[in-house]
Amino acid sequence: MRQEEVARLILGLVVILLPWAGPYTVIPLAALAAVFLLDKESRILSGSLGMLLLMRLALGWAHINLPLYIIAISFATSTFAPLAAKRFDTLAGSIIYLMTAVALGYPAAYEASFGIISPERILFLCLLGGLCGAFLFHASRERDFAVPFGSAMAMWLFSFDYPLPELGRILMICIVALGLGLAAYWAKAADSDAVLSETLICLLVVLFSGPAWFLLLLSFYLMGGGFTKYGYTYKQKLGIAQSKGGVRGYRNVYSNSLVPLILAVAHGVYGSDMLVFAFIGAVATANGDTLASEIGETSRIRPIMITTLKPTDAGVDGGVTPLGEAASMIGAAIVGLLAAATDMTGIHGVLAGVVGGFLGTNFDSFLGATLQRKGTLSNNGVNLLATLFGALVGAGIWWVLKSF
Repeated sequence: MRQEEVARLILGLVVILLPWAGPYTVIPLAALAAVFLLDKESRILSGSLGMLLLMRLALGWAHINLPLYIIAISFATSTFAPLAAKRFDTLAGSIIYLMTAVALGYPAAYEASFGIISPERILFLCLLGGLCGAFLFHASRERDFAVPFGSAMAMWLFSFDYPLPELGRILMICIVALGLGLAAYWAKAADSDAVLSETLICLLVVLFSGPAWFLLLLSFYLMGGGFTKYGYTYKQKLGIAQSKGGVRGYRNVYSNSLVPLILAVAHGVYGSDMLVFAFIGAVATANGDTLASEIGETSRIRPIMITTLKPTDAGVDGGVTPLGEAASMIGAAIVGLLAAATDMTGIHGVLAGVVGGFLGTNFDSFLGATLQRKGTLSNNGVNLLATLFGALVGAGIWWVLKSF
C-alpha cells in the first residue's frame, strides 16, 4: 500500500473512537495530521472530518443537533469506500463505493447511536450517504472536502423523523433503482454519474411519495433517452445533435428532476394535493420539452423564433416548429395520463399535465430565446426554471379546480 492509502486507512479507523470521544475525536485526528500524515490529500481529509466534529460541538452549544452517527457514516464514506473503489473503472467503482459505504457505515452508525436509531433509518442514511459520496467522489475536484461535507449535509437534511418501510424494502428499492440506471448506462443513454443521480432520486421519490411518482419520472427518463436517438443522423448533419452520442449526464438529470424531487419529498412530509398537481406539471414540462427539442429539430419546416415569430435556423435556442409543439403536447399528455392511470389524481391530472407541460415547454423556449442567448442562463438553468414554471402552472390548476 502507498503512503496515502495507509494514511486514509488510519483516518478511517479513528471512527472507532466516535462513540466514546464524540466531537473530541478531533484531537487524535489533528495529531495524526500533524505527526503521521504528510501528503496533502490526507491533511485535507483529516481537516474536513475534524471540521464536522467541531461543527457538532459548536451547534450543540446552540441546541442544534448534528447527529454523531451521520459523522460516523461520513468517515466510512470518505475513507474506506474510496480505497475499495479506486481499482475499478468508473461505474463498477461507484457500485463498490456504495456497497463499502453501506457495509462499513451501518455498523459505525449503529455504534455511534448506541442502538437508539432504528435499523431502517440507519440503512436509509447509509444508502443516501454512499450515493452522494460516490457521486461527489467522481464529480468534484476537491473530493476530500466535498465527500465528507456533502454526504454529511445530505444525510443531515433527511435525518428527521419520517416513517420508513422495512429494511428489505428499502434495499430492494435501491437495487431496482440502480438496475434501471445500469440499463440506461448499457443503452448509452446515461453516464456513470447520471446513474448515481437517478438512483438517488428514485430512492427519495419512492420512499417519500411512492412508486407511482417515480413512474412519471421514469417515463421522462425513458422517453428522453429514446428520442435523443430519434433522427440522430439527420441532426448530426445539421450540427445540432446531442454531444457524446446523446448520453445524458448528471447536470441534465438534476436540472430536470430537482423540482419534481423537492415536490415529492414535500408531499411525503405535508401531504398536500397541490403538490401532486405541481409534480405532474413539472415532470410534464421536462418530458414535453425533451420531445419538443428532439423531435422538433427533425422538422422539415423552418422554425420560427418564439419571441419575434420570425424564421430562424434549426437548433437555435428559442426556435419552435409545429412538429415540436405537437410533440410537447403528446409528451406532456403521456405524463398526465400516467398520473391518472396510477390513481395519483383523477382525470384532472391529464389537464395538469397537458396545460402545465405545454406552457412550461414554451416558457423554456422563451427563456432560451432571451436569457440563454444572452449567456445569462445555461441550458440546465433554463430546464430548472422551466420545470419550476410548469410546477406553478400545475399548482394553479389545482387551485382553480378547488375553487369550483
